[in-house]
Amino acid sequence: MQDLVTGISQQVCIHTIFKIMNREFQSLHYSNDGYIVKCKQCRHYQLAFMCLCITIHEEDFPAFRTSVAKKTMEHNTALSDQCKCIMIKTPVAGACFLLTHFEAIKLHNMLEEADVEEQTLSMLDLFNPCQE
Repeated sequence: MQDLVTGISQQVCIHTIFKIMNREFQSLHYSNDGYIVKCKQCRHYQLAFMCLCITIHEEDFPAFRTSVAKKTMEHNTALSDQCKCIMIKTPVAGACFLLTHFEAIKLHNMLEEADVEEQTLSMLDLFNPCQE
C-alpha cells in the first residue's frame, strides 16, 4: 500500500491497519471519492473528500455525521444538478463543504459506510480480546 502522505494506492483492504509517521490508522472507508481513517492512538478521524482533508475529534464525529445526513435529506432547491447550494459546516474552524446535492449524498454514504465498518470492527474485537 502506498503511503497516504504521498498519495493513496489504487486498492486498499477495508480491514487494513497502516502506519504513517509512527501512528496506526484503521481504514474505515476508501473510494474514488475519498477516504475515512481513524488514528488508533488519539482516536481522531481523518476525512478526505473532494479537495478537503480534515481531522475530526472522536466526540465530534457523530454530530458531524448527523449534520451531513440532515443537510442531505433536506429539500433540494438547486436550480440545476451542478448548483453547489448545500453548505455543510465541519468541526474544523473556518472549514465547510459547499456541495451539490449529488456530492452531499456521496459524503453522506461515505460517513454511513465508515460508521457501519467501525461498528462491525468493534463487534469483532469483542470476540478477539487478545489483539494488540
